[in-house]
Amino acid sequence: MGRIEILSGRERRRNWTDEQKRAIVEEAATSGLALAVVARRHDIVPQQIYTWRREVRLAAPLAFAPVALIAPAASDAPQRKNAERRKVSGNRAAQIEIHCANGRVLKVASNLDAEVLKTLIRSVEDA
Repeated sequence: MGRIEILSGRERRRNWTDEQKRAIVEEAATSGLALAVVARRHDIVPQQIYTWRREVRLAAPLAFAPVALIAPAASDAPQRKNAERRKVSGNRAAQIEIHCANGRVLKVASNLDAEVLKTLIRSVEDA
């Protein structure tokens, strides 16, 4: 038999603080659990998490990440030649999609240098 809860007195709404809402939305996004499981854990309906997630997204101001184009150094010449050969032959490097913690998506070539990729991810997440 399931659990039965009897409430007496005046019905009241729960008031969630902004920190509690953000914590629940973050848990739903990063825990790897189904959204319904997280909702059940906090005794709310899944739609409430969707609503809070939209509110968090709307509250964060949109910003552009600064980008600087830097001429390649002389030591990058072999890499540049390989890239030019790939362009000429018609083979394009595969793209990867990185979903950042702040909800933004970064699409980059799969052959991007690791240090450049780290810098890009940090700048997108900090924006």
